[in-house]
Amino acid sequence: MSTMREFDCLDHKVTFDEACVNVISDNSNYDSLWLYSLSSDCVSCPYKRLMSIPSIVDSSLKFSTVKAVKWRVLDNDGKNEYISAENTNDIFCELSPNMGQYGLYELAIQDKACSFRTLKNPTYPYTELFVISAIIVLILLGISAGRFLWRTYRRRYGKGGKEEATNKEPTKRRVKAIDAFRGASTLFMIFVNDGSGSYSVLGHTTWNGMLPGDLVFPCFMWIMGVCVPIALSAQLRRGIPKLEIAFTVLKRSFLLFLIGVSLNTLGTNAQLEKIRVFGVLQRFGVTYLVVSVMYLCLEPSLQLQDQDSSRNRVTRVLRDMQVLLPYWSFMLILVMVHCGLTFGLAVPNCPTGYLGPGGTHEDGYYMNCTGGAAGYIDRVVLTINHIFAGPTIASVYGSGPFDPEGILGCLTATFQVYLGVHAGVILMMYKNWKERVVRWLSWAVLYGVLGCILHFCNVIPVNKNLWSLSFVFVSTSFALAFLSGCYLLIDVVRVWQGGPFRIAGMNALVLYVGHMMCYQIFPFHWRIGEMDSRALCFIESIWVVVLWTIIAYIMHHKRTYITL
Repeated sequence: MSTMREFDCLDHKVTFDEACVNVISDNSNYDSLWLYSLSSDCVSCPYKRLMSIPSIVDSSLKFSTVKAVKWRVLDNDGKNEYISAENTNDIFCELSPNMGQYGLYELAIQDKACSFRTLKNPTYPYTELFVISAIIVLILLGISAGRFLWRTYRRRYGKGGKEEATNKEPTKRRVKAIDAFRGASTLFMIFVNDGSGSYSVLGHTTWNGMLPGDLVFPCFMWIMGVCVPIALSAQLRRGIPKLEIAFTVLKRSFLLFLIGVSLNTLGTNAQLEKIRVFGVLQRFGVTYLVVSVMYLCLEPSLQLQDQDSSRNRVTRVLRDMQVLLPYWSFMLILVMVHCGLTFGLAVPNCPTGYLGPGGTHEDGYYMNCTGGAAGYIDRVVLTINHIFAGPTIASVYGSGPFDPEGILGCLTATFQVYLGVHAGVILMMYKNWKERVVRWLSWAVLYGVLGCILHFCNVIPVNKNLWSLSFVFVSTSFALAFLSGCYLLIDVVRVWQGGPFRIAGMNALVLYVGHMMCYQIFPFHWRIGEMDSRALCFIESIWVVVLWTIIAYIMHHKRTYITL
């Protein structure tokens, strides 16, 4: 719901994402008028009571401008805190005000009617974003141009020019786009976790839908899947026994889960009976274990990678699907189990197949049904003390504890990591860059279309909290398109070396864990005054990203790479 409190617009200032409304009333014949409000962020919610409107005395309110609101002035006794949007009784007037940050407005209730007008025009909220982003881009372009000129100078006039030309290794090049992709995901995750520069549009959506911040986690998991066949196949080629590799995978998964649980206790007393079990790194650990063990057990034959011109064209086009048929069968079973539990599990006092946030959603009829089957499984298996107590939906819908990285979502998350494995297999099997890119983009289009159909037909909405199937398809579509772009620019055309993301991607785990541990201490976090300037908030978030990027470059310079 919109942030609101009684406020004197003349004596105090509003900050970014806030507007002030003077409420003027001159209706001596109406002594029981009440103002109710409904935020567009709260889908299928009732109107919430805000204040009683005096018949003569004026008052002021401050509202959040992040989401649009609707108002209803009701002529009733105001006893009900919530009034259903379907209930049209007692409506004195109804408005949909258009408010912007720093704006000053007037709601006048006079002559048996309501009017809304602007007293002070709002400001454009994205000026700081565009200006600071443009400055950053210019700095990065300047650095790139300087490095290019320096390399050109050394090649032409430097002593080592000929040596550099003759000492190029003929061995297979590392695909730098993968590191750049991983680094971009890591740095943007740090940016979002730090508040995304006060821009909620760059963060996470409340429930259904997708914002840029919602793409970070699935992209990070997907690129992990891309690396699985590359890493495991290399170990198998070196003759390392599968059992030894499986033990390494198990150890790595356990450490990821353990580190994730440890991070969940930051800022707490680590009370064992209240520790949150699941989280970001825990989901990495679970999905990595399942996908890697599956790859070892069903080791695909990649001998088809030889460029045999006599091979049937249809077989050549579909060969990545052929070698992965057992994997697709296993993943199809996982998806079917997920859908069966989501839409078929009987949740007490909740409709079967409910996918809503609970709380005030649907006028509060399903108050304790948050997340449907996903939330119910977590509450039964983990108990309410071991799941996330402060989800985003709590501030909007008034919902109870819910874990967005819970048990049921691990099934579709595993499927998403497998889709990354498929992209990695394409990279290994096809040596021509055109074949790789065409296949990646073809799958991106297919996944995008499937995800949009599921979402816009309201079959399975895109939802990060539930890690819905449509969310997997749409985020994977973006990941494939983004990797294709990075691959073309970095590894094919070579007009970009991947900086500053590539170096950060080589120590992604260190950056993420370090950020989670240091996000409240200087110099990784700071404040000046009330931080009521959007530019200041944005600069602070960028500062955190730059600081961790510098750390990544220092570690790279020292050839220090920490993995599990």
